[in-house]
Amino acid sequence: MALESTAPLMNVAKRPARPKWRRIFRSKTALVGLFLVSFWVVAAVLAPILPLQSPTKPDVMAMANPFPSAVHWLGVDILGRDILARLIFGARTVLLVAPLSVAVAMIVGISMGMVAGYYGGRVDAVISRFSDIILAFPVLVLYVVLIANIGPSVINIVIATTIASAPGIGRITRGLVLGLKQQEYVAAARLRAESTLYIMLVELLPNCRGMLIVDGCLRIGYTIITIGILGFLGLGLPPPNPDWGGMVKESTTVLNVWPFMSVEPSIAIVSLVLGFNLLADGLREAWKP
Repeated sequence: MALESTAPLMNVAKRPARPKWRRIFRSKTALVGLFLVSFWVVAAVLAPILPLQSPTKPDVMAMANPFPSAVHWLGVDILGRDILARLIFGARTVLLVAPLSVAVAMIVGISMGMVAGYYGGRVDAVISRFSDIILAFPVLVLYVVLIANIGPSVINIVIATTIASAPGIGRITRGLVLGLKQQEYVAAARLRAESTLYIMLVELLPNCRGMLIVDGCLRIGYTIITIGILGFLGLGLPPPNPDWGGMVKESTTVLNVWPFMSVEPSIAIVSLVLGFNLLADGLREAWKP
């Protein structure tokens, strides 16, 4: 009887744990975020072949009524360019620049945090003081100052994002490493005479990835907002690149005639940022111990 009663327990104990990434699909919040992000990703990827783009391209001017019609589903802007085409092609720009900028900032910030947290002492003090100086500036002011001086372009936006975001990412990484480097598996790696680089990349970094991935999703949303603000201030990507923030700025001259011309790109920005934020919430729940 004792053997029979313990058999089911043994089977349960041997059952493999559900992968953490599969927990995302059990969260309604994460699914909504994933849907919003996937919608814009699919639209951006298929932009050149979508049949909706057959009437006009995003940079082609046409003499047409600004109001929605059978040809221009969302109408045209003040220069006669199809708004729907510019929204979809603008998604390609946003989904290229924002993740690329955050990825570079994550590489720099994680490297800074790993070195500061693992070595401590003077190395930690120097990196922390440098981070304090950057974090003392308001983020938006820092972006405006950098872009205004080096000029608007994809590379310059990546550089500005890296300078503004890397110290914050380094702070998070440093705090995680300070707690993890005292664990027994790190001590065991030192006893095996593993290199410092091995301990950072193999022992510490995988145990930090959950929090860093969540932070990366949130930062992509913040970067999308920043790109929109820069475009509204005239510091976004130079024309004729479709820029959601620039579209909002251009529509301010005709708000009394067609106010919805500014609402459409604003909804696009909100939906994409909301998608990344909801996806980050789902990832946080999935990686929660």
